[in-house]
Amino acid sequence: MKIDQISATTGAGSAAFPFPGGVAAATAAVNDASGATGVGQQLDAYHALSSRWAGAGPGERAALTPALTESPFAKTIQTAVNTFTRAAWPGSGAQPPVPQQRMKDAFEGLSDDHQQIIASLQVGVPGSPPPASVEDYRARLQADLDAAQAPTGPVDTVTLSAEAQARLAGAAPAEEAPQVAPTPQMAPAITAYTRLAR
Repeated sequence: MKIDQISATTGAGSAAFPFPGGVAAATAAVNDASGATGVGQQLDAYHALSSRWAGAGPGERAALTPALTESPFAKTIQTAVNTFTRAAWPGSGAQPPVPQQRMKDAFEGLSDDHQQIIASLQVGVPGSPPPASVEDYRARLQADLDAAQAPTGPVDTVTLSAEAQARLAGAAPAEEAPQVAPTPQMAPAITAYTRLAR
């Protein structure tokens, strides 16, 4: 099935498709490698095709799949996502706020076009409806980082007396053990201890 046949075969008119010029124009936009079509317009086309694919039957999906997976813009998206996720990966044992900081740093390290792509796809932000602006995505990453750094409960503190602080600092002399005068009741214990020490 050709892309220009999709509207006629699915019964959905081009007016229902949220991209000017319909499926054919959106497909042309994601296939434009000349730079004439801006990233924002390509993202709009990609989102429109993706939404169409989600509600399409098997025949239409087969026709839409190349534009969503093999077009020059689909490959640009794959590169942006791969670059971002590799840079954002904190390691399997990372604890907050390390993952949140890594995501923010990875996003800031992307090119402007890749930032726009990642923000539009809402990579790593579950439950957020795409698309979002770069500023919204950056604010979301910062909010996640702030939330991870905030204390989650009461913090236990210990206050030492001046005497304890001085002792820890080595300023106070160590107390000597008290001298105990031997008594007749202690004689059997002292004798037994002396025998064991030999």
